Amino acid sequence: MRIRGFAAALGLAAGIGLSGGASAAAIDIVAYTGAGNTVIDFEDVAASGYPGTVYNGLFTSRGATFGERFQGQTLTTVPDAFTPDGLLDVLSGAPTGPLTLVAGAASQNQAVGNDGLTHNLIPCGARGCAHPNGYGEGAFAVMFSGPVSYFGFQQLYGGGPGQTTLDFFNTSGALIQRITVAPFGNFGFARAGGLKDIAGVSVFTTDPGGLGYDNLVYDAPLVTTGGVPEPGAWALMIAGFGLAGAALRRRRTAAA
Repeated sequence: MRIRGFAAALGLAAGIGLSGGASAAAIDIVAYTGAGNTVIDFEDVAASGYPGTVYNGLFTSRGATFGERFQGQTLTTVPDAFTPDGLLDVLSGAPTGPLTLVAGAASQNQAVGNDGLTHNLIPCGARGCAHPNGYGEGAFAVMFSGPVSYFGFQQLYGGGPGQTTLDFFNTSGALIQRITVAPFGNFGFARAGGLKDIAGVSVFTTDPGGLGYDNLVYDAPLVTTGGVPEPGAWALMIAGFGLAGAALRRRRTAAA
């Protein structure tokens, strides 16, 4: 991973593209903001200098769980002219519902690095965390405790050719939308109409220098309580209460 310093640009960056998904307006690219949201800064998990503290399994930070990908997705290496060893890690395939996180192989999953200023997430990829050209070039997936409508992140060290690809999924594993952005800058993504159905996001980059990620943000997850009964269900419940009350009265009369 070639360290290039922090990319401080905010908002939208040149080279943003959209593809896939059920609708071009399903998720909008918006300004990155942490206001009023949960911020995942990874300061609550162990970290160290290069190659970072390696996590071989799933781990949780600020109420969200991290792995390499979702079950059904595959991380493969593809040729690339800008990378010294000619390989980049790319996610392909579709999750098999319900949406389930999967960790990468040992030493190839995720690391949390400490650059002297802050903790940040480093995907390791097929070469492993200790390989300079693997550090930051893998993929990561994040799953929330409940569906959300907003997600944002900061990208570190990027700026070369390539792009960052994000896939947004619902709880069944269906793709809501695929979005590609430049491999530098900070981005926010908001579900159209504020609909809370984003259960998880997978991310990979084709930036040849690799990326780190920090200060991921999301809004309050949707908490399901079983829903409100339909009118027919209310009628059955009321009838059931009436029968139960009548039976209780009969038992009391018989006892007297």
